[in-house]
Amino acid sequence: MIQLQGVEHTYDGRGGRIRALDTTDLTVEPGEFVSIVGASGCGKTTLLRIVAGFVRASGGTVRVEGEPGFVFQRPSLYPWLSVAGNVEFGLKMRKVPRAERKATARRYLDLVGLGDFAEAAPYELSGGMQQRCQIARVLATEPSTVLMDEPFGALDALTREKLQAELSRLAAGRTVLFVTHSVDEAVLLSSRVLVMSPRPGRIVLDLPIDADRDRTRTSPAVLAAVEKVRAAVTST
Repeated sequence: MIQLQGVEHTYDGRGGRIRALDTTDLTVEPGEFVSIVGASGCGKTTLLRIVAGFVRASGGTVRVEGEPGFVFQRPSLYPWLSVAGNVEFGLKMRKVPRAERKATARRYLDLVGLGDFAEAAPYELSGGMQQRCQIARVLATEPSTVLMDEPFGALDALTREKLQAELSRLAAGRTVLFVTHSVDEAVLLSSRVLVMSPRPGRIVLDLPIDADRDRTRTSPAVLAAVEKVRAAVTST
């Protein structure tokens, strides 16, 4: 579970104090996939980083059960390690036995379609493959909660669509908080979509997505949800 109560954030900018995040209450239940959309600068990433513990909230309380895994906008792979070495890294820090962590890394690399690239260097992978490696590295530690900050934003459209489909499969059963600029992506992936207002960010729409049996880009339920989310984004 992720629970925010009265969370807000203000910081010192060049022109004085800036209120980035207005008072926010949010509960994400175990197993939910919740996406956050909104205009640039609305506080989406700030909220996500507060949940991750990277940023200290100015007020309110944050409760996160377990240790979340974080997937950044761009792959943050270690260039001196192989692809498999990158996936094993978190397990090694936890002192998981060598044979176990190698087997775990192999399993997750196979899941994301990188089994044949285990010994490759990160620079030998395409952007999409590097992002899949980052996702495998996070999932290999088996976090119950995954935080994702626009992980597909820098990818071409075809690679992005492929990874969206893979993420739906890989994230099954996990709690996911996902930041994106793409309304279509948010609706396709999520059980709920949150829309945030321009700064100071606050949640202006919390929309459940009831399209599990017909989750395609052209299905009526998806199109209707996309229209509602877009209207909320453009009206704020």
